Parts: sequence; C-alpha cells; structure tokens
Amino acid sequence: MAFGAFDNQITRRGYVTAQMDEIWSERSTVQSWYDVEAALARVQTAIGMIPEGTGARITEQAQATDAAMEQIFGGGTGNPFALGLDALRSALDDDRRPWVHYGATTQDILDTARGLQIRDSLDLIDDCTDKLLARIRDLAGVHAKTLMVARTNGQHAVPTTLGMRFARWAADLERSRDRLTETRQRCLLVQFSGAAGTYASMGEHGTTVAMGVAKELGLVCELIAWHASRDGLTELACNLAIHAQTLAKIAEDLYDMQRTDFQEAAEALDPHLSGSSTMPQKRNPFSTMKITAAARMAAGAAATVLTNPPGDFERDHRQLEVERDAIPRILAAVDGAGQKLLELLDVLEFNAGQLDVNARREGVLLVSEGIMMELASRLGHEGAHDLLQEFSAAYRAAGTSLREFVDARPEIAEKLDGIDLDELSDPSSYTGLSAELSRRVAAGQPHTGTGVTE
Repeated sequence: MAFGAFDNQITRRGYVTAQMDEIWSERSTVQSWYDVEAALARVQTAIGMIPEGTGARITEQAQATDAAMEQIFGGGTGNPFALGLDALRSALDDDRRPWVHYGATTQDILDTARGLQIRDSLDLIDDCTDKLLARIRDLAGVHAKTLMVARTNGQHAVPTTLGMRFARWAADLERSRDRLTETRQRCLLVQFSGAAGTYASMGEHGTTVAMGVAKELGLVCELIAWHASRDGLTELACNLAIHAQTLAKIAEDLYDMQRTDFQEAAEALDPHLSGSSTMPQKRNPFSTMKITAAARMAAGAAATVLTNPPGDFERDHRQLEVERDAIPRILAAVDGAGQKLLELLDVLEFNAGQLDVNARREGVLLVSEGIMMELASRLGHEGAHDLLQEFSAAYRAAGTSLREFVDARPEIAEKLDGIDLDELSDPSSYTGLSAELSRRVAAGQPHTGTGVTE
C-alpha cells in the first residue's frame, strides 16, 4: 500500500525525479551500507587491525546483488541491517567473514551511509540550482529594460522591469545555494566512535579509523560523537525547506503572471500537463502548483525534524527513525521542485507587450512616487505627498490629468514652473536602477557591498 503522493506510483512521478529515486532506492541504500563497511575494512587493513588482504576481499564482495537483496527482503521482520550483514558475510570465505563490521555499531554504519546518500542528493540539487541560476541570469539580461509593474500587497506600486524580477530570483537562489554549501560541513559526517562515542571498541586506533573512513568516503570527520546530537541534520532539513520556499516564491510569481487577468506569461498548451478535461481552452499552471505543493511538504517534514525531541543521553534511536523518513522526503521534494522549475522556464514565454499594457493600466498613478519626489524639492515632502494623494483621488474619480490638476491651483503651478509633468508621467522614466542591477546579475557580477554603478 502506498501512503502518500511521494510513495504512490501514480502520483510520485509529479514530485520525485528518477535520479533521486535511484539514490534512495532499496538497492542503493544497501549499497551505501556496504560502501561504508568496505571503507572500514580497507582502513583497518591498512593500519594492521585486521589481516592483510581482508579489506580488498570485503570490498570485492560488498555489492548489493540480487542474492543479497533477496536475503534481506526474505528475512521476515528482523533487523534489515543485520540481514544485510549476514548476506555480506555469506559471500565471504571463513577467513574473511569474522572481520566484517569489526568494532563497528549499527548506527555508525547507518548514519555514515546516509551521509553518502545525502551528499549525492545535494549534488543533484546543486547541479539543478546552478542551471536555474544560469537560466534566470540570462533572462535578467534579456529583459533588463522590459517594463512591467511592481506589485506590493496585491496592488500596483511603481514601475520596474522584468529583468529586476529575475535578478531578485537569482539573488534568492544564490543565498539558498550558499546555505546548503555551508551546511555540508556539518551534516556530511562520518559516525565512527563506537557504542557511546568512546572509541573503546577500536582501542588505540579509534580516531585513526574514523578519520581514515572519512577520507575514503569523502565525508567530514567530527571526532566527538553525534549519536544523540542531530543539529547537523536538523540544519540540513531547515535549509532545504528554505530552498524549497525560494523555489516556491518563484513558482508563485509565475503562477500569478499566468493569470487570465494578467497574461504576462504563458506556458505552451500540453493536454497532458496543463489542459483541462472539460474546458478545452484552459492552460492550467500545474507545474507551478506542483512546485509550491512540494515546498509545503518539505516544510512539513522539516518541521517534524525540528520538533523531534532531543536525543536521550548518548544515543536515542527514536531520532533515527524520524530522520529515516523525513530527510529523504525533503531532499526528494526539493530536487523535484527545482527540476520542474527548470523545465518550466524552458517552455515559458513572457509577453512584453502585455507587461507594458499592465504597467500603464493606472496611468500616471503608477509614478506618483516619482512625481512626489520631484515636487518635494519645491513643496516639501509632506506638501508633495498630500498634493499627490489629492490628485490620485481626482484622477480616479474624473480622469483629471496632472497638468489640469496643477493648473487649477495657481499657487501650486507657480512653484512648479519648469518641471516637465508629461515626462514625469511616463512609467518607463521611473524604473530606477532596475536595468543596471539586472545587467549586473546577468553578468555574474557581485551585487552585495557598497555601490551599484561603476
């Protein structure tokens, strides 16, 4: 029985990519156990803890073969990891069999093996994020001067450019990518310190083995045990959820831009992806809806990790049980959302003409801030603000032009002599640094620190 959208074979294709599916498959999970066991054996062989040649022989047999998988699946309700060890030992001769899992404990292997799967999952997400950034930066440059309206609190605010919107998305993704990069040092850890973090089972070789396994596997070695300290994985879950929300923000903007009322963007009609079974004309933004839904599910799973009770003393297996479900689910949701957004951007068209029309829908009101700032030098900020607020009411009520409004007030008109009110009324003249910032992002130039133009 499949219990959710990520598990059901009918619905999971909308969320889980084939690559992520492979990383967290049963066979790959077992293979990750065996990869850790093999690395342990190689390190122990190299330092003389176990007989010469044992590490190489265990590595040779540490494969999640069909026979091994059948042994694990056919083992009833016992510990699957123990069954996996039995399968590995059964493939070895009597001289090598005793040295499998030598001095290790189950959670050491499971935590370290999961680190390998998390690393591969993050590689997928990073690759997708890099491609998204390249695509969005390109769009920022293409549309650096494409006029559009900025909306705040659901209302028209001031003119901006489409490039500026892309620039903001790029900046969001860059910060998100940086967080995930920094998290790697605290979540891709080996766990090899014995039953309670004392290294007692390894004797004098304890820390040498831990560091050696980390080097073999390309993970990070933290000598102090983290069996009951899950802050690294909690940080990972939270940063992934933030990344998912970043993707959802982009998707939500694109969802709204495709509204019939806006018509600022459109996805080509695909009867199987965006069509309606009853309304032939519909182009539903299902891709963006899947992205935002995945982000919500990632956030929910991250909340479960975040509210997981602190581990009891030196070890608490209850934490492991929660993470076993939540961490892969979060990674799958984020990867799927990113890949879907990347595919969407490749087929989405942006309607520059309609963007311009929407920007001019409220006429001069869209640039009332700019006019106010120009008049403030003559009337003071408060006076200019009150005047423009009064003008806005007159414009909405009777369509009164700014020139007519000012000419009807001789005492104001006299103070504004020499100001070109018509030029001030053009939305394209009040986009600020939108084009410059868009081009800067498109060129991959830094957009933090002091100064924008050079």
